[in-house]
Amino acid sequence: GDGQVIVFHDYRLGRTTNGSGLISRLPTSHIRSLDAGIRFGEAFRGERVPLLEEVLDMANGRILLDIEIKHRRRDDPRVLVEKCIRAVQRHRMTDDVLFTSFNLEALRVLHYSDSHLLFAPLYRHNLKPTTRSFPLRYGAQAVVVNHLFLNRTSVKKFHDLGLKVFVYTVNGRRRILKMVEMGVDGIISDNPAAVRAVAGRAGT
Repeated sequence: GDGQVIVFHDYRLGRTTNGSGLISRLPTSHIRSLDAGIRFGEAFRGERVPLLEEVLDMANGRILLDIEIKHRRRDDPRVLVEKCIRAVQRHRMTDDVLFTSFNLEALRVLHYSDSHLLFAPLYRHNLKPTTRSFPLRYGAQAVVVNHLFLNRTSVKKFHDLGLKVFVYTVNGRRRILKMVEMGVDGIISDNPAAVRAVAGRAGT
């Protein structure tokens, strides 16, 4: 790529745009020329892949953001992390953004760059929390855990250690309700309307 920070879930373009290829090898101008909505229906035709700056402009003062830092493990995360930090600081949104990543080195860089930033490691597996675990050693505010590896006991352990618990990716209403009943602090979902409806009925 050419060094601009874009907001995109995958490492490759093919699943969600009308393009193809590895994002890190393509210029931003090409990525921005693609249609990022048509695969989801005619109503979304013409949507473009946004820059991080554009998302921050739109969200500022309106919603809290989870910025997941993604980069190939063989790459040095410092450049990407610093660009993300500077963008958030320019928008004065340091209290409104939670940085997350599966890559713990990226979060270490983030923490040492600015210890006031909010961050949470992502986990694909079950984590047995202790005071020596990464989140507490580096002062994370939360953890983000695969919902398949979570139960009420582990949620309580995280809370007892002062960590908020977010889960991903929960789309079914029955499973959403189960997460609410476990006491998680937030649910990452492809179906936010269902999360709002279920949480609303549960009184949370």
